Amino acid sequence: MTASPARLVSMLYEGGIRFLDEAVEAVEAGDFIKANEKIKRVQDIVMELNLSLDMENGGSLAQNLRALYNYIFQQLIQANVKKDTETLKEVRSILSDLNGAWKEAMKSLGNTANLTSDPNKPRFNISI
Repeated sequence: MTASPARLVSMLYEGGIRFLDEAVEAVEAGDFIKANEKIKRVQDIVMELNLSLDMENGGSLAQNLRALYNYIFQQLIQANVKKDTETLKEVRSILSDLNGAWKEAMKSLGNTANLTSDPNKPRFNISI
């Protein structure tokens, strides 16, 4: 069984949230190697979300999401360098809000959402 593109986006958000929780736990435990690995996983997820945006047809929504994903990516870099759990929690809150909004949008659109995967767009090998 294959997940729909809409479900895959939600799975990416959920994976990012889970890895952020694990990164915070690792930082608090002083396991900075594990924290680094988890933060890098979130960076990969955010990059995948960013690269999947349809900038030609997405209008201001795609532009705003791109700016937000870029902000998140920069925050993750800073949090990783400083091992800053507050910044990680801020990013988690943003991803959680995005996931909630995404689920609401998909619920209101039902199965009429026109999400297609472009095989020409770069993809990372991400396991969530």
